[in-house]
Amino acid sequence: MKLSRYLHDSLDALGIGVCEYDADMRAVGWNSTFLQFFPEDEGVIYVGEPYGDNLLRFYRGRLPPEELPDIDRHVAEGVARHENQTQPFEFIHHGRKLRASSLRAPDGGRVRMWQRLDVENHAETAPELVLPIIDALPFIPDGATILDAKERVIAANNAFRRLYDLPRGSTVVGRTLDEIIAWCWRGASPAGAWRAAISNGLRYDGVPFEIELPGQRWLRLIARHSAGGLSFFTHADITVAKRQQMELLEAQEALRRANAALAELAETDGLTGLANRRRFVAGLADAVALPQPLSLMMIDADHFKSINDRFGHLVGDACLRTIAKVTADQVAPVSALVARIGGEEFGVLLPGSRIEAAHEIATGIRRALALVPWPTLHPDLTGVTVSIGLCAGEGPLDGTGLHARADDALYAAKRNGRDRIEISGERSQPQRIAG
Repeated sequence: MKLSRYLHDSLDALGIGVCEYDADMRAVGWNSTFLQFFPEDEGVIYVGEPYGDNLLRFYRGRLPPEELPDIDRHVAEGVARHENQTQPFEFIHHGRKLRASSLRAPDGGRVRMWQRLDVENHAETAPELVLPIIDALPFIPDGATILDAKERVIAANNAFRRLYDLPRGSTVVGRTLDEIIAWCWRGASPAGAWRAAISNGLRYDGVPFEIELPGQRWLRLIARHSAGGLSFFTHADITVAKRQQMELLEAQEALRRANAALAELAETDGLTGLANRRRFVAGLADAVALPQPLSLMMIDADHFKSINDRFGHLVGDACLRTIAKVTADQVAPVSALVARIGGEEFGVLLPGSRIEAAHEIATGIRRALALVPWPTLHPDLTGVTVSIGLCAGEGPLDGTGLHARADDALYAAKRNGRDRIEISGERSQPQRIAG
């Protein structure tokens, strides 16, 4: 959504600055009042400028030198405010007190508006009212502090002292909030991690921010500023709510991990640890849809029924685990998928591999199986061989047809004597490997 020039001029007449941003947080348009409020943007801001770049310029002109190393944090927090702002907040810029509002547009963008507050009409900022406000501090249930123009405490109530666990008789007046928080931690944790949040709170009216205290305690602070340079802070203990939030997040993370583990179990063969048939079928469907070379390998243990009948199922299971490990070790590509299809049959997906590379891997599998010390599984077990069927194509492919071709090649390897590799559409020579 882009406001018309007429609306820009109308907002100028009302003394309201406006700047529009699209859904990607890039500047779309602005009016003259915006440039009056933010003269640093005059001749610099441009259509398409990222909001983060605008904030970088904004903070470079207003942060003191000691805070410039934290400018990226200030920018990140400003971007977050831009994305999530629902209520107006106030701040002082170039001597003007501005109220910033933000409206989300139907297209996902945002319209930000700034109104200069007429400080002369804000009687609550008059200096003569400071003393009555100080007298009222004891009656405020939350912690409350008043800060001067140098950001030092000039008054605080007892609730504030209790929240920060300050000893009776300790000096609060004349200290900054940063110094008080650093004292609370006493070096146990770097209070500097919260300095950017405190600095923002000192600048923006009505924007809550949180700080952590020792013992996993949390406080939420909200600031209000007067034209005379005074700041009024409320401090509320949100420990219970924060812990509940953290427990909820931990429970959600535990649930996510449990669901991930269940999903992994649902797609993992319990005997070999390889992917199971379900995951293989899904992987094949994904792989054949891509415009790239794809090779498929089907592997079957030779005479496996006789191994089970002669040596027992425990030895048979050990043979399957060995075949699974050897196969997985020989398949180098990260994107490859090795699966136990069922029984003594295995499948290998090789995305990006042509038939020559697949044949080399298949040969490596047979060669590695010939070197396995099979008698360690049973003294009378002299060896285990496999038959392998190969096929390949260039995607996108028909997954069912590709699988059928690999199966046909595997059955051909079985018919032609086992312990061999057959490629779909051609006849290979027997490849006996001494073991």
